[in-house]
Amino acid sequence: MASLFLDFPCAVSGGAKVRQVTWCGVEPICAVVTDDNRISFYLEEGICLEECKIQRKCTATAAAWHPKAKLIASGWEDGHVSVWSIGTAATCCFASDKKHARSPLRVCAWSPSTTRLVTGDGSGTIIVWKADGRGGLSEFREYVAGSGVTCAAYSTKSEGPSVFFAGTSNGSVYAADDLGQAHEVTTLGARIDHMLFYEAKQRLVVLTRALVLVQLEMTREGRAIPVMKMKVSVAGGGADRGVRHVCWAGPGVIAAATGEALVRFWNLATDETYVLGLATARLERTARVASVAFNPLQRYLAVGTRDGRIAMWRFLGDYQRKPSEDVTTSAADWEAMPHSTACGGPIEELAWGPGQGLLAAASPDGATSLLSETVLHRLLRDDVGAIQLSTDTVRVERQNGASAVLRTDISIRGLAVSSRHIVAWNGQEARVYEWVAGDPRQIAKFPTTARAMALRDDTLVRTSTNLVELCNLQGVRKQKIPFSDGEGSPTHLDINGNFLAVATDTGLIKIFQVDRREPKQLGSPGRFDLEPATKQPGSPKQQQQQQQQRKAAMNTNQRKKTGKAIRSIKCNADGTRVSILADHVHGSSVRICEPDSRLHVYDTDRDVVDAHDFGAVRRYPVSHYWDPLEPKLLACETRALRSAATSSDATARQRVSDAVKYSSLGLSNDENRDDEDSQKEKEALETRSKILEKKLARSAEEEAGAVIEVTTLFVTADHGMLLQDVFALEAPLEALLGVQVPRLFFTRTGASPPQQQQQQQPPEETKGEHKEAARAYGDVGLCSRVMRDFVGLDEADEQTRAALLNFSYYLTVGNMDEAHRAVRLIKSPSVWENMAHMCVKTKRLDVAEVCLGHMGHARGSAAVRLAKDQASEVEARVAAVAVQLGLRNDAARLLRECRRYDLLNELYQAAGEWYLALDTAERFDRIHLRSTHHRYALHLESLGQYDAAARHFELADTHRREVPRMLVARGEQAALERYVMRSEDAELLKWWAGYCESLGHLDSAQTCYDKANDYFNLVRVACLANDVPRAADLVDEGRSAAGAYHLARHLEGRGDVTEAIQYFAKSGCYNHAIRLAKEYGLDTDLMQFCIKARPSLQVECAHYFENKGEFEKAVQLYQKGGDLAKALDLCFKVGGSGRAEMFEVLANISKDIDASPAVLARCAEFFIEHDQYEEAVKLYIRGGRFGPAIALCVDRNVKISDDLAEELTPEKSEKIPASERTEILVELAKALKKQQSWGLACKKYTQAGDRPRALKCLLKSGDTKNIIYYASVSRNRDIYILAANYLQSLDWHASTDEAQALVKKIVEFYTKAKAYEQLASFYDAFSQVEIDEYRDYDKALGALKESKAQLDKLPRSSQDKDRRIAALTHRIAIVTDFVQARKYEKSDPDKMVSLCTDILQRRDVDLAIRVGDAYALMIENHHANGQPQDAFALIQQMRQRSIVLHPYIEQDLLEQIHKAVGAEPPTDARRGTDSRHTDDEEDDEIPDEILDDTSDAGSHHK
Repeated sequence: MASLFLDFPCAVSGGAKVRQVTWCGVEPICAVVTDDNRISFYLEEGICLEECKIQRKCTATAAAWHPKAKLIASGWEDGHVSVWSIGTAATCCFASDKKHARSPLRVCAWSPSTTRLVTGDGSGTIIVWKADGRGGLSEFREYVAGSGVTCAAYSTKSEGPSVFFAGTSNGSVYAADDLGQAHEVTTLGARIDHMLFYEAKQRLVVLTRALVLVQLEMTREGRAIPVMKMKVSVAGGGADRGVRHVCWAGPGVIAAATGEALVRFWNLATDETYVLGLATARLERTARVASVAFNPLQRYLAVGTRDGRIAMWRFLGDYQRKPSEDVTTSAADWEAMPHSTACGGPIEELAWGPGQGLLAAASPDGATSLLSETVLHRLLRDDVGAIQLSTDTVRVERQNGASAVLRTDISIRGLAVSSRHIVAWNGQEARVYEWVAGDPRQIAKFPTTARAMALRDDTLVRTSTNLVELCNLQGVRKQKIPFSDGEGSPTHLDINGNFLAVATDTGLIKIFQVDRREPKQLGSPGRFDLEPATKQPGSPKQQQQQQQQRKAAMNTNQRKKTGKAIRSIKCNADGTRVSILADHVHGSSVRICEPDSRLHVYDTDRDVVDAHDFGAVRRYPVSHYWDPLEPKLLACETRALRSAATSSDATARQRVSDAVKYSSLGLSNDENRDDEDSQKEKEALETRSKILEKKLARSAEEEAGAVIEVTTLFVTADHGMLLQDVFALEAPLEALLGVQVPRLFFTRTGASPPQQQQQQQPPEETKGEHKEAARAYGDVGLCSRVMRDFVGLDEADEQTRAALLNFSYYLTVGNMDEAHRAVRLIKSPSVWENMAHMCVKTKRLDVAEVCLGHMGHARGSAAVRLAKDQASEVEARVAAVAVQLGLRNDAARLLRECRRYDLLNELYQAAGEWYLALDTAERFDRIHLRSTHHRYALHLESLGQYDAAARHFELADTHRREVPRMLVARGEQAALERYVMRSEDAELLKWWAGYCESLGHLDSAQTCYDKANDYFNLVRVACLANDVPRAADLVDEGRSAAGAYHLARHLEGRGDVTEAIQYFAKSGCYNHAIRLAKEYGLDTDLMQFCIKARPSLQVECAHYFENKGEFEKAVQLYQKGGDLAKALDLCFKVGGSGRAEMFEVLANISKDIDASPAVLARCAEFFIEHDQYEEAVKLYIRGGRFGPAIALCVDRNVKISDDLAEELTPEKSEKIPASERTEILVELAKALKKQQSWGLACKKYTQAGDRPRALKCLLKSGDTKNIIYYASVSRNRDIYILAANYLQSLDWHASTDEAQALVKKIVEFYTKAKAYEQLASFYDAFSQVEIDEYRDYDKALGALKESKAQLDKLPRSSQDKDRRIAALTHRIAIVTDFVQARKYEKSDPDKMVSLCTDILQRRDVDLAIRVGDAYALMIENHHANGQPQDAFALIQQMRQRSIVLHPYIEQDLLEQIHKAVGAEPPTDARRGTDSRHTDDEEDDEIPDEILDDTSDAGSHHK
């Protein structure tokens, strides 16, 4: 609906200056703070509430309305804080005492929860007040900042304590909460002018006096993290005075008044900036911005200027985004609205109020105005239509043409009509008028604050707080319909016949029947759940189930938080359905309102809400009307959402620009035209450009849809909401007013334009002026249009009308059989044409044929039959019907659906829409792009537009033939020459050069050949002139093979054989070069050319060289010519005669040839015969004969290197069986063993899968590191045993780290192999080493125990297991006792002697310990105790046992003992033998024994 802003001046006391204006959030009450110590209050029409003025002895410095009550908090110059309740009078609810009177108060701010009030003064004192619901305050917290407080902002974070921020004059930012925690967040070094809280990202936005914009992200610990800091650029001294006004202009978007001729925007979400100039609102260039304010619910931006103007813009972009997406805005999203003039001076204060467009504006000199937006209403009831023309004027008109103009003495805020009465109200009082004939007359007036009213005959229905009242025309209540607090307050009404629909602010919907004495509620109340759109299931039953689940899951409080608001409701004819329009409201601190793209319908029978979403076509509904008699017919007016221009538009415009910028052909009659004719042609080209651009614009509008469209729908329980018809609303129709079958009613502006004007749409910027002018002359009225299915039968009787309505319904449903049955007796061609049109939409080709027959459309019937034969797609066949019916847009749509762009291209060509045809061909039908350009060129040629035709012939790539034809047909040879010379087409230039050459114009021909880079013809012309040097230069420059050949023939004819041969070679004609070389005996050049010649020539030349005895060249050429057999035979023949150089030739051939194995074998035998064994091996390998190759290496002792070994290894493939490959690898490994290449042999055995043999080879190499690695990765028992046996042969018993590592590996390998017997033997050997070499009986005892443990693991079936365990147990006992005896050596010598004596008497003691160690232990003890006789006796026993004394007893000790007993000193201490050891104890390593241990171990392992 259109709207106007009315200016209501406020009577401010003379001389007072306005310091602040602020609106109450509950009711439209504006508070004006002036410097005469007053706070005045005004209603929306500028009426001053004298009883509510607040006055003290000092000036108010800050004021803030309570967000949810008519309470205002004020701060004063003396530091006092007070809270006032505004009702019939201003009542003080709280006033601070003298202890708080410190410094002028600068900041007052309510918390979002309304339970706290924050105040800050000029000294830096910040007080948090605790507020109750009646306005009482009590001091809660007090904080002290470093300097005066300049601004404050609350965090909108819902969790945790309430947090607020305060900015100071020295640039500090403080954060504080209700828990007494306060700290300095950051210091910015300049006065803090503005603070805003960015709700979406929970950031604090700060703007300083130094024009620095900072974003601070607050952590949970209270620390501030700067996420963005930038210097704001402001022209003209802005850094001195700062930015006076900033406000949110959307989620994350800040608008700032910087004193320039523009408004600056900062998008914090995307870090983008842009400006909006005042010139877009049609203000003077000298205008400067002084203030700015944004209304988020209506998305209006108001800007006050220094010369008293108020510019306004409406945001048309899309604020709604996914949570992960940021809002992107630009200056193109703001649409300028008519500007206003107010206050008469600089407007430095702007504030938006609650409700419908309330704006307060004030200048410093005290002039204050309240601007109120008035929506111009329009409605249709019965046969009366009412159209509001201005704030106090309404035009009423009946369908029979009678009309009148009603002027009231109030500003109309609402309008209701019936067949005889009109009600207008302004929110304070209402006027009732009666209109029967002539001018309407006032019959009643009464006070009312109703938000909505409706008329039914003599009954007036209006809303109250929790009531719906049914009154008479004098406003006296007759009945009432109460609503509970849970149901909410009624906000919207609608009456249709005998039924009244009511909607409340909680989404409750009730329907009443009001034709009785008392209103009767129909059914149970419904709920309109204001939640985001979800995809509805297919069937109505599924929709009902989903709706009931959603309804059960939500309570009243949840509904209030959904973020939507009902905009309007309409009731259908039988009271079973209510259509609803709603708005999205999202955000907390900045509540943005956006229209919902869905049309909702509440069905009382099913208790569900159906919805039709216009968002898919980028539209949203603005009004909706039910038919007063047909309950299922609904009409809706929609408007297009604003969308960015597509890149295809720019491409099309570029194509249009290219189409009109043709190069002139320079025809002969052009030379005689004067400047005036040239100017006319230029204007004609510009006109053609404009026409094409208009067509382009119209095409873009057709694709995007009209700005305003009317949609009719059928709404039923079985089929839901179905589109019946959609059409664009064009001038002079302005808006939909209602539907009454068979007509749709509209408001119009002006008379219908002439036919020629209808074809050309007026520019968008002139439409508004046209409407304003029409309203100024009263040329606004009611008009109607027959619905599509009733064309030609709009005056039919009721029965025919019902049949047509059923016909329309069944067509919409898609039931063509029932539709045909409904109108089969109607003879009107228009009905059948409508049905045929619907068949196009439903794609019912069979019914379309019947309709065409009833219409008598013979050509259409023939086209349908032809389409059936030629097109396989249903859409393409239906498109043929659409073409015959004149539905070109539908035909184009159908062809696009089936992707038959070739037919769409032909359609556009046939319709003369060449720019669309070219666009379609370029984007989708490129296979026909050239043919389309060609046909368009022929079309332009027929119109005499030869320049454009030539351009499109070029695009079609047919200009080489068509342009000369076109110009020759006109006799324009000179123009043709200019066209050819101007073009860069080589073929066209060569054609023209040939034409000039035929005329003998060689210079012109050379020029054209040169421009075309045709070096052949240039050389030909030079040879024709016998200019050989120039021809040679041209050949060298252009590298033309044809030119070189032509020059060579020319030189041959002159007898220059050498040069001729060279140019024949350059041209690639080596046969001619060879021919001349052979003919003149130039063998040196001949071989050079033979290498590059074709194979047949190479064989021929090879025979030539063979006859001359140059066998190497002959063999090489035979090979390159493909005659391999001849080349080999020649090698064998010549090589057999003793020419050694042929071996090298044959070897080179064998590297390059890809011959059969037999040929390769023959070559190999040839090499063997001549002792060339390595070459023979390579040939055997190439022939795949690996066995003979290996045998040759063995027999002839050919060293097998790493590379040769790899070549002798066949690849895994299907050609060689796996078993054969394994045999080859084994033979290769044996050969490598014979050559003692142990590493390679190991590798080949491994590849053959024989890992034990591989390890044996590795053992022979002695590479311990690789042996350990190989055994570790092989995971084979035999390999583990072999590796362990090998490691035992090393020096593992040395006292080094390497020896210890070897012991660990030996134990590890035996353990992994489960070779318990070998491991037991190793532990036994280990114990003997510890005893013999280190006398470490403790370690030896441990090793013996481990040996016994391994023997225990042997199976019971093992041989001698028990005997070996018993023997080992006996040894362990002896060693154990001897270890114990050694421990008693110092503590209990007698017991030690007793134990040693006992040990020496046991059997096989010498197998367990060294007997000499026991004797030595006792001898040393007796000597130490002074018993030399006993010691000597023991020495004698050792001698009797043939024990060598020296390893056990020191020589000095022996001498002392012998001297003590008087015996001769010993001379044979080093003689004698140990009963356990001999001199040849250590044997050399025997590898065979290592290898044989694996078989022994295997016999004891399960």
